[in-house]
Amino acid sequence: MDFVKAKEILDAVQQMDPNSKESIIKALGLAEHIESASMIFYTTEAEKTRGTELEAFFRFMVAEEEMHLKKILELKGMLEKGDVEKVTFERHTPPEIHEIRAGQEEMTALLYSLWREKKAVEFYEGAEERSEGNVKEFFGELAEFERGHVRLFEEYVESMQNAGELIMG
Repeated sequence: MDFVKAKEILDAVQQMDPNSKESIIKALGLAEHIESASMIFYTTEAEKTRGTELEAFFRFMVAEEEMHLKKILELKGMLEKGDVEKVTFERHTPPEIHEIRAGQEEMTALLYSLWREKKAVEFYEGAEERSEGNVKEFFGELAEFERGHVRLFEEYVESMQNAGELIMG
């Protein structure tokens, strides 16, 4: 499973032209890759953390990424037909996570997830700035979702009883 590098994100955003259907479809292709790669990663992490509170959270993240992917494909289809309407998103409530005592592998997964979500925020915020109308609103919604995910991952890292010793070794 690979992830889009920061340079690729920056390049894609800089090449976006709000008047070019092709450049927006290209950006949506990158968004599709970001969401599907994240979905695969979170599915793997849910399996690794089976039976723990983290499993429920990673399953929540899988559902979020699946929904984002579905909406990206919906917008892409509208663009290809030439009529872009407002795309609406469902809101899910994340599972409540209490104090977590985890090992190095779980901490690494959480920190890597946090980094991935921050990269997604950068991409969607940049795409929002370089688009117009319903497409702009769409990317803004995705950026808002990803910012929420960043906050959740930060909360979970902070709630880990042994976070300092795992991060510092």
